[in-house]
Amino acid sequence: MNQEILNTPLVIAEPTGAIDRYVSFLPAAIAVGGAILLAAARLNFGGDRFVSDGALMMLALASYLIAAVFYLTNFYAPFRLAERLGLWAATLGVFFNLSSWLVRWISAYDRELDIFIGQGRSAADMPWAFRYVPFANLYDLSLAFALGAGITTLLIMRRPHFRLIAALSLPLAAIILTLARFIGSEFIDLPPVLDSYWRPIHVGIASMSYGIALVCFAVAVLYLVKDGLKIEKMAIWTSFFALFVFATISKFSIFAPATFGTYTASTFVGESRMSLALRADVPYVGWLIVAAAMLLALGSIGFVKDLNESDGSWCRAGHWLLRGALVIQAAGIGMLVYQVKNISNVLAQIDPRQYERFAVWMLQQESVPQVQIKQIPTSQLLQMSSDWVAQNGSQLHLSLNANPVELAALITAFAATFFVVLFSFKTESLRAALPSGEKLDGLMYKLAGVTFAGLALLLMTGAVWANESWGRYWGWDAKEVGALVAWLTYAGFLHSRIAYGWKGRHSAYFAVVAFLFIIFTYLGVSYLLPGLHSYA
Repeated sequence: MNQEILNTPLVIAEPTGAIDRYVSFLPAAIAVGGAILLAAARLNFGGDRFVSDGALMMLALASYLIAAVFYLTNFYAPFRLAERLGLWAATLGVFFNLSSWLVRWISAYDRELDIFIGQGRSAADMPWAFRYVPFANLYDLSLAFALGAGITTLLIMRRPHFRLIAALSLPLAAIILTLARFIGSEFIDLPPVLDSYWRPIHVGIASMSYGIALVCFAVAVLYLVKDGLKIEKMAIWTSFFALFVFATISKFSIFAPATFGTYTASTFVGESRMSLALRADVPYVGWLIVAAAMLLALGSIGFVKDLNESDGSWCRAGHWLLRGALVIQAAGIGMLVYQVKNISNVLAQIDPRQYERFAVWMLQQESVPQVQIKQIPTSQLLQMSSDWVAQNGSQLHLSLNANPVELAALITAFAATFFVVLFSFKTESLRAALPSGEKLDGLMYKLAGVTFAGLALLLMTGAVWANESWGRYWGWDAKEVGALVAWLTYAGFLHSRIAYGWKGRHSAYFAVVAFLFIIFTYLGVSYLLPGLHSYA
């Protein structure tokens, strides 16, 4: 009898009664209420004797990762303690994430108050607090984006059978916070044209919608695993994603014939935060990325041949190559961080062939007309760059903040490879631990519906704000178009489900593609394409 009890699987009851339902909201209530109390303490004690918003953000990042580790452990070795620790680590993550954002709001107000007092003006002249809601740059948006994902995950975790979703959604939220860390938390002064009460409304809706979409994406991926999608197919697609990242980072230099195997990073001079049009070679990183790309490509070939020929040897070879690529990707990221922090003679790592382009860039910064620049002889441009380098070369340095999108993209590619490698171990045990496909599909549908409504509000509030600031509701700006495409993709998700009964894999593929459009809108447009929403 005792042996039967020991072998009986642990089943956690769903919250059914009214009291149980209220208790299930306790983690979210603790996180939100605690953050509000911490913000009140920050108001009372002041910033000099209080933890900074940046430190709170790092604590949120660590908490999200710890929660993910506990739930990943629970995938393969289920035990109640890991689940409880994961739940409270996720609660702490949301608490620190929201606290960071609220403390930053108060710090923004204090900063403006110091400026007012410095100008001899009274504190009574300060605009009301809503004006200082921290939605001025991509750092602020990233904080709120991760918070949207964290609070959505915490609310979903009310249902015990959905708690394993945190194993995928919280690492993704941690990646968003990692990006924020490298973007930098400096406050900026908004131009008057953007200083509107519509700003916190529009950007707040955007960040929360993005966070819900992230969780919807995580549910879609786990549904595909549950539905029996071959891990080898997932490996092929994640490898293509990683290869795309490798090909586009570092200004396309790694695979260009003239600079093959060369990874370059933007440079800075003195205390300036604006990167120069000079890029320094970071030793070893480029070749590690090339090696990882080769292993991913060969592994994908092995998986394709296995899918076509059902030869187990090709499959085994593909998985070993994938694991090797994972190790090399980790080494490449570690080498990049180490080299950027330790290279002292940056000038020695700069290819002089960049000097002509650098001179043109300097003239453009001085607003010299392009027609005049084209008339300047090459020898004069080279001399101009050489003179500048002779005077300022010793002050050049590198920074991980140079292009946070590149570093975040490398980390995301590594994470994608990591999860595929992880899913390849005890895949059937993983599928058995996940909720039923029907429940995952229903949750994905609900999250996609909320995201669709959020993106609709995003477009409407953005149009009203644009009309107030620029005198037109729609201008076909790159980010406007990206947001519209993402919204239309979720509209396609809902339409195909309601009108044609598409469920399961079809819906999951829609959710994955739609979230990729959101990420492109969030980062790709912000850094890669020119426009009114560009942060580059």
